[in-house]
Amino acid sequence: MTLLIHQLIAEQAARRPDKPAVVLAAATLTYGELDRRANRLAAHLRTLGAAPEVRVGVCLPRSADAVVALLGVVKSGAAPVLLDPAAPGNRIALMLRDSGARALVTTTATVPGAILREAADDGVRPVLLDRDRAAVDAHPSTDPGTAGLTPDSAAHVVYTSGSSGEPKGVVARHATVLHCARWTHQEFAVTADDRSTWVSSPGFGVSLVNELWPFLSAGCTVHLPDEETLLFPERLRDWLTAHRITVVQLVATLAAGLCATAWPDGPAPRLLLVTGERFEPAADGPPFDVAVTYGSTETTHITSRGRAVPHTRVHLLDENLAEVPPGTEGEIHVAGPGLARGYAGDPALTALRWLPDPFAPEPGARMYRTGDVGRLLDDGTLDIVGRTDRQVKIRGKRVHLDEVERSILRGGEAAEAAVVARDEGDRRRLVAYVTGVAPDRVPHLHSGLRRELPDHMLPSDFVLLDSLPRTLHGKLDRQALPEPRRDRSASAAPMKEARDDLERELTRMWCELLGLDRVGTADDFFDLGGHSLLAVQLVGAVEDRFGAYVDLPAFYERPTVADLAELITAAAPGPSGACLVRTGTGPGAVLRLVCFPFAGGGPSAYQSWTDALPPEIELVRVQPPGRGERLAETPLERVDELVTEVGKALAELDPLPTAFFGHSSGAVVAHELALWQRRHGHTPPVHLFASGSAAPHVPVTTRVHRMTDDELREHLRGLGGTPPELLDDPRLLQVMLPTLRADFALHETYTHRPEPPLDCPITVFGGTEDTEVDPAELPLWRTLTRAAFETLLVTGGHFYLDTARDALLSRMLDALAAPLARPRGER
Repeated sequence: MTLLIHQLIAEQAARRPDKPAVVLAAATLTYGELDRRANRLAAHLRTLGAAPEVRVGVCLPRSADAVVALLGVVKSGAAPVLLDPAAPGNRIALMLRDSGARALVTTTATVPGAILREAADDGVRPVLLDRDRAAVDAHPSTDPGTAGLTPDSAAHVVYTSGSSGEPKGVVARHATVLHCARWTHQEFAVTADDRSTWVSSPGFGVSLVNELWPFLSAGCTVHLPDEETLLFPERLRDWLTAHRITVVQLVATLAAGLCATAWPDGPAPRLLLVTGERFEPAADGPPFDVAVTYGSTETTHITSRGRAVPHTRVHLLDENLAEVPPGTEGEIHVAGPGLARGYAGDPALTALRWLPDPFAPEPGARMYRTGDVGRLLDDGTLDIVGRTDRQVKIRGKRVHLDEVERSILRGGEAAEAAVVARDEGDRRRLVAYVTGVAPDRVPHLHSGLRRELPDHMLPSDFVLLDSLPRTLHGKLDRQALPEPRRDRSASAAPMKEARDDLERELTRMWCELLGLDRVGTADDFFDLGGHSLLAVQLVGAVEDRFGAYVDLPAFYERPTVADLAELITAAAPGPSGACLVRTGTGPGAVLRLVCFPFAGGGPSAYQSWTDALPPEIELVRVQPPGRGERLAETPLERVDELVTEVGKALAELDPLPTAFFGHSSGAVVAHELALWQRRHGHTPPVHLFASGSAAPHVPVTTRVHRMTDDELREHLRGLGGTPPELLDDPRLLQVMLPTLRADFALHETYTHRPEPPLDCPITVFGGTEDTEVDPAELPLWRTLTRAAFETLLVTGGHFYLDTARDALLSRMLDALAAPLARPRGER
C-alpha cells in the first residue's frame, strides 16, 4: 500500500516524537505535538464536512500554526487551498468562492471580518485558531484516518496569475506531492539530520511541495526566519549559521544577495536550492553547493541543474506538436508523475493546457503545455529562452500581464492599458502604459491597484499616453511602447526639493533603489513603484548609513523622504528593545516628563513634542512591546505587566523629578504606575496628567478588543486618530491589528483596586468634541489625589495631541512651574 504524505509525516512522529519539527524564534513544535494538534484539527474539520475532494482554505502567516493547519486539513482528507494573508481581501474572497471551499482555517487578526462574513454567506465555515482553540482541542489527538484518499485525490489547491484576468486554481494530486518528496530525498540526499527552512509566501505552491512536505516526511527540523532576517543578506547569513541550517531554498533575488555575502569560517549550509528563475552564482561564490531547479505549479520540478528529473519526460515541440531537432527552439511540454490534475472548475482551460501525450508508452497519458520556450544543448541540458505567452516572473512569482491590465481597466480610471516587464540589470519591474488618465489621477489609480493586487503584481511605473501605439493592422505594437522616464512617474504632486543634507542623501538613496532620476521629498515611496522588499532594503540602508533604526510600519505610515528624515532624526540612540525612548537628556534638564501612548500608539505619538518642550525637560516616551524597535515582541494585554516593566526601567535612570502624562488608555497606565512606585518605595511623580480618559475606577463597558477586524477598523476610523490610508492598507493592518487588539484588551480587562489617594496633583484634560469620554466623568479623577486637582478642556476630538499640542503643553508647563523652578537635585 502506498503511504500518502501525511502518513509519512505521522511515521516520523511515531519514530521521533520529541524531535523538533518546526522552530520559529524561541518557539518549538515537536513532531509529536505537530501530529497531535493536526489530528485534533482534522477531527474538528470532519464535523464541518471535510472529506476527500472537499476544499478547505488556509490563510495564516508562516508559523507553527500554519504547519498544523495545513497538515490537519490533509489529515481530514480535504485539500487545503493555499491563501496568502498579505493578499488583498477581495482576492482572498475570490479564491475561496472559486475553489468552493467548505471551511477556512485562519485567525481573527489575519482575515478581515468583512471577508469572513462574505465567505460565511457563501457557506464557508470559519475555524479561527485563536477563538476556537478550545473547541478544536476538545477532539481526540489520535489519527482520525483518511478513508477514500487515493494517489489521484486532490492534495492541495494553489492559485496563480491567469490570462483571463482572474487567478486560476491548480489542483495538485497526492501522487504529485509524493513524487516531489521522494525525488527531493534522493536528489539532494536529504536525511533526518538536515535542518531546512520555510521562507516562501504561504500562498505560494513552493511552500508545500518544496519546503515543508519533503523535509517533514524525512524527519528534518524546519526553521522559519522572520521577514526582516530573510530580506537582509547579512542577517540571513548569520541566522543560517546560528541555527546550523543545512538546506535553504530561495528565489533568485534573495539567493543572489546571500551568495554575494562574505562568509566567515565556520558552519554554513551544505545546499542552496534556487527555484523558478535563471540564476548563476559567481565563480568565487559561497561555500556551499547551489542547485537551480525549474518547474511550475502545474508540473512541480521539471529539471534540476539543467537536466530532467527522473521519471519526467520533457518534449520540445513546434506548433504542430512535432519534436524539434536538438539545438532548435521549441515549446516545452512535460509529462510524468509530477503533473497536477488541472485547473479548479475550469475544464476548458485544463483541456487547452493538459494535452494527450502521443509519446507516452501507456494510453491516456497527458502532457502539460508550459508556454516556456527552450532548446536542448549539446551536453543534454535544457536552456530556457523565453515564453510563448505574456507570463513573467517578478521576484520569483508568476505574473500574467493580462491580469494586471484587466485590473487597471476594471478600476475605471484608464481607457486603455498595456503592461510590460522591463529588465534593468538584475532587477525586473512592471511598467503600465495607460490612456485617458489625468496626471492628478495617477495616485488614485495606483492606490486602487494596491487594494486589489498582490505586491509583486503592482506596476512600478505608470506612463501616460494620448494613445497606445498600433501596427498597420490595428494591433497593439508593444515594441513601440516608449521607455518610461525614470522620474516620479506615479506622482502628480509638484516636486519638493530637499531642504538639508539629510533629505538630499535620502533622495539620492531613493533614486538609486527605485531606479529614478529625480524624486521629491513629498513623493510617496509606494506610488513611485516601491514595494515591501524595497522598503525593507531602504530601512536597512538607512540603519547602515545613519545608524538609526526606523521600524517598517512607521515608514509604511509615513512613506516620504521628508517623513523618513523626521523618523531618522527622532530615532532613539539607545539599544534596540528598550521600553523607554529618551530625548533631551542634557545636563540642563531639571524635570523628566514620561509619556504613555494610547491604544495602538508608540513613541511616535509624542514625536512632535521633542522640539516643543524647553531644554529643562527630558522627554521620555514609553515604548511597549509590539511597536517601534520592539515590533517583533508580543504586545501585552495586562496593565500590571506593562507597569512593572516601565517601573523597573524608570528606577534605573538617574534621579530626577518626574511627571507622568498619559492619553486615553495610557492615562490609566500612568496612574497605575504611580501607585506601583508608591507600593515599591520609589519616589512618586510630582504631577500626573491624564488626558482623554475616564477615571480608572469607572467601569469600561465597551469591548473593542472583541470586534471583528472590519469593525475595529471602522471604530478607529470614527475616532479619527489614524490616517485613512493606513486603515485601507491591508499590509499594514496585518502589523497593526494584533497590537491594537492587545492594547484595547489591556484597557478593557483592567480592574481597578481601591488604594489611598496619591499625594501628587492631578490635571485632567478633555477634548471639546471628544465623543469617547463623557466630560461629566472627568471630575471623577478628583477622588484619586489628596493634592491639587483641575480639569481643563482643549479644542478637538479624542485625538487632540497634535492639533491642540501647543495649548496642551502650555497648560502643562504652567502646572509644572514650581518643580521646573527648583534647582537640579532638589526634590
